[in-house]
Amino acid sequence: MPLSMAEYAVLKDFSVLYSGGLDSCVVPIIIGTNQREDRRGGIHLLTFKHDYAALFNEWSRRHTPELQRVLGLRVQHHLVDHTKIWDRIGASRWIRDTLKYGGHWCICLGCQESMGTYTILYNLERGITNTFICSSVGGEYAVMSMPVTRDKNIEFYKRYGVRYNAPLLDLGVGKPEEREVLRRNGIDAGWGARRSHQGYQPICLIGFQHSLDIVFDFHTTYPPDRVGTFLDDKFLIMDQIIRGALTDKGYDPDELIEANIARYQEEEALIAEVRATS
Repeated sequence: MPLSMAEYAVLKDFSVLYSGGLDSCVVPIIIGTNQREDRRGGIHLLTFKHDYAALFNEWSRRHTPELQRVLGLRVQHHLVDHTKIWDRIGASRWIRDTLKYGGHWCICLGCQESMGTYTILYNLERGITNTFICSSVGGEYAVMSMPVTRDKNIEFYKRYGVRYNAPLLDLGVGKPEEREVLRRNGIDAGWGARRSHQGYQPICLIGFQHSLDIVFDFHTTYPPDRVGTFLDDKFLIMDQIIRGALTDKGYDPDELIEANIARYQEEEALIAEVRATS
């Protein structure tokens, strides 16, 4: 469910699928600076790299000191290699997936779901109940940001006691406002034009298949039914990976998940209080 700024203010710890570019740099600032004083928990920035033509990964560290200046040392940044997870979810069989689901989008969506798999594991081990993606206004057509993708991810993350939201979409924050947020906080947004904004984020050569969608006012569309089927199939693999990894680390997966759901429900009660008074 979309949240208002007042509702975001009562959330505590959160992780961010963080590239280090404009969108993902703005999200922790907007949410972190508006949290209620008693709710200011950890901010966990997770940048992912892989063995399949991901370049300049260290660029993602550019803004970490600046975000810590603005938000304090509760900001943590981790550069994570998720190649092995992505292999299990689909990178090793992306041609078969492309034929099965009928689209080149499978490889990029599979990569995002691999990031999500790691993120859920990370959250469960640390009791984090919120994950934010950095989908931006005007980019909702992208397969990773489509309503069907967001809706299905919301339900999947919720199984583990993790709230999945896209703050920029929820709050209607566009690129001009994003650049202004960084300017006010003394942070260089880096190079950008129109909706495209490279900033200082790493470059994935595979992802360049979508670059024309950003540069021109024409973009491909993706079939919601096939995207939904793809996600449902991958969720089965993701759950196996999550539970297997927790077991290998000595956890009881069900106990850990139940504890996170309890924390999630506590935050839901706070959200309901805010909603009732607004």
